[in-house]
Amino acid sequence: MFDILVKRFIKNYDDVGSIEVREHYGTLCSILSIICNGIMVVFKLLFGYITGSVAILADGFNNLSDMGSNLASLFGFKLASKHPDSEHPYGHGRYEYIMGLVISFLILMVALTSLKDSIVKIFYPESLTFTVNAVIVLIVSIFMKLWMASFNKTAGNKISSSTLLAASQDSLNDVITTSASLLSLCLCLVTDLPVDGIIGTIVSIIVLKSGIEIFQDTVDPLLGKAPDPDLVKEIKDFVLSYEVVHGIHDLMLHDYGPGRKYMTLHVEVNSKENIMHTHDCIDHIERDILKKYHILTTIHMDPLDLDDPLTNELKEKVTEVVKNIDNKYSIHDFRIVSGPTHTNLIFDVLVPSEDEISHTFLKKLIGDDVKKIDSTYDCVIQVDHGAL
Repeated sequence: MFDILVKRFIKNYDDVGSIEVREHYGTLCSILSIICNGIMVVFKLLFGYITGSVAILADGFNNLSDMGSNLASLFGFKLASKHPDSEHPYGHGRYEYIMGLVISFLILMVALTSLKDSIVKIFYPESLTFTVNAVIVLIVSIFMKLWMASFNKTAGNKISSSTLLAASQDSLNDVITTSASLLSLCLCLVTDLPVDGIIGTIVSIIVLKSGIEIFQDTVDPLLGKAPDPDLVKEIKDFVLSYEVVHGIHDLMLHDYGPGRKYMTLHVEVNSKENIMHTHDCIDHIERDILKKYHILTTIHMDPLDLDDPLTNELKEKVTEVVKNIDNKYSIHDFRIVSGPTHTNLIFDVLVPSEDEISHTFLKKLIGDDVKKIDSTYDCVIQVDHGAL
């Protein structure tokens, strides 16, 4: 069903890096969800009042809030597709993340309201009226929500959309709440205990936990979450596959919304190569990254003297010194400046972003070890934190 609908309504559906295609995926999922939730709202509220079940009524109002979430998603994808302007030069892609945040707040609001009503039902229980029609409505609702969860999850994974993945999780939450409503309605036939309120309370807590998790997942990219390590490694291997590149460092990836990523990185090149040829190769790499990963990239060239025996020898020795301190550390931009009384070894040391070692202490540690190689060597060190 997913493939049929996508091929029918989305042109160039495989070009998931395209902003326009992403918008069409989001629009399709949102409209389908609005239709399905609207149908369920009508029937659940109707049979909730007929049976007197607070669980079914809460489930119906939950679907009503889902329609609000779906509308938020729809507007989010529309707003995210707007072109950059003078006030937002990097586009409006983060609207999609904001809408995911809105969905999480709606889930939390519904969960808290349902929790309150369910607790009241425990202390002040009301009798339920069992009807076969209500059971049928709830069973159909469960299967419909399972289909919606699967559809949104498939689309969310395909276009890497936190909003659609949040909508999918919300649908799974609804499967749980609707199943609980069905269970409480059936149990009213065999017990006078306030099962409606008890089950409603348990379900509300589960939904509340899910809302908190969705909130955490959607707020991370807004705060500036670290890029996917697998993506970073793939990009690194891709850039290193070009003959002109001898090393990479200082890679920074900025996320302004799905399909709107900007990256800067430094590549080490041979200083003896023709500068025009090297620059042309770098331009090709930038264009190839944009074509392959849909990431707008700016590359800074760091020229290195790769043919100087002394520079290469000292670089190997300093690398060994740094690795002996911590195998996760590395160096780049290594060069030497020789003088009559001493030689400056100038380089950057890259440490993991989570490493809290004192920069002053690390510089002294490296400097003291390098002095053991030759007392005339002085280190000029810049400490960087990052993934590369």
